[in-house]
Amino acid sequence: MLGKYKEILAKNQKRVLALAKDVSKGFELCIEANKTKDASKATEARDLLKDAHDRNNKIDNEIIKTLALFSPEAKDLRIVISYLKIASEITRISDYVRSYAKGVKIQLSSDFDMEALQNDINSFLDSTFSSLKAAVESIETDSEDKLEKLYQKVHVEESKCDDIVSILEKNIMQQVCLKPEDASEFLTFIKNLRRLERLSDRSVNIVKLSYFAHKGGKLKL
Repeated sequence: MLGKYKEILAKNQKRVLALAKDVSKGFELCIEANKTKDASKATEARDLLKDAHDRNNKIDNEIIKTLALFSPEAKDLRIVISYLKIASEITRISDYVRSYAKGVKIQLSSDFDMEALQNDINSFLDSTFSSLKAAVESIETDSEDKLEKLYQKVHVEESKCDDIVSILEKNIMQQVCLKPEDASEFLTFIKNLRRLERLSDRSVNIVKLSYFAHKGGKLKL
């Protein structure tokens, strides 16, 4: 019975990790699309994540079966519940990535010029991606020392994202004053930026859940 339980637990982890890595890859494709002006990369990202919700539902069903069949306790229960909640966080991130991919495609097909903001945008995307990569890495590590480092890294990157967004918003408002005819496009960009900023917040939640699974304690999300 124990062997069967460990096997099922490992499969659940692989499913969650596979979804997380695809979401990370999708976001990487979006960043590449933005930097290279290649809209096909954004299309590839959306296609990669189109079944994210279906995959999450399968993970949910398998974890519910695991709970019903084996009634895990203590650390095992923490791990199973953490996988359940991590899968949900990843799926929400997939929504942000697909939305951003759509925005990139629209932006690349228009005459809207973001060149004056591109350096700050790239910094924001790189920091956000770093937070997501660290969160994904936390799912597959069993080392408490490494979890500590990843936990700290995600928090640092999330804080950087907040700072960069604040700078971007100020710069965007300056651009609105210079180009009032583009005000609606700039405001739409701010809206999409704020939505994408939640990606780093979700990454914080993921690394917290990974930490909770192995260390226990009081979980606050």
